[in-house]
Amino acid sequence: MIAALAALLMLVTPFPVARPVPAAGPAPEHTVFAVNREYMPTNDVVIRHGESIRFVDADPTAGPGHSFTENVPDGVAPKFDSDVIPPGLYKDVDNIASLPPGKYNVHCKIHDVVKGTLTVE
Repeated sequence: MIAALAALLMLVTPFPVARPVPAAGPAPEHTVFAVNREYMPTNDVVIRHGESIRFVDADPTAGPGHSFTENVPDGVAPKFDSDVIPPGLYKDVDNIASLPPGKYNVHCKIHDVVKGTLTVE
């Protein structure tokens, strides 16, 4: 019964959900991992305009998970936000490819110590 309800919710949910990390297959141009409360391979991610990012929570000690979210003042919607991704799952981050060139500060919504930058060239 619970499995059937979970399957039904997945069909009617209006937002993308995190997926298990794939063994192979096409991926965006860049992958950012959350590991040991850091963004890897670096906290300072550099991409070219039009490229995309897959965010993977590879931190089994992360509790509820991690996010890759633009820092913005309270009340302002971030230009990109992976939402909180549970350990072992990933999400292709919406709106990254359409970002104008510039430098964006990023953080994890759950862990204040997980911070970095995204530079779009």
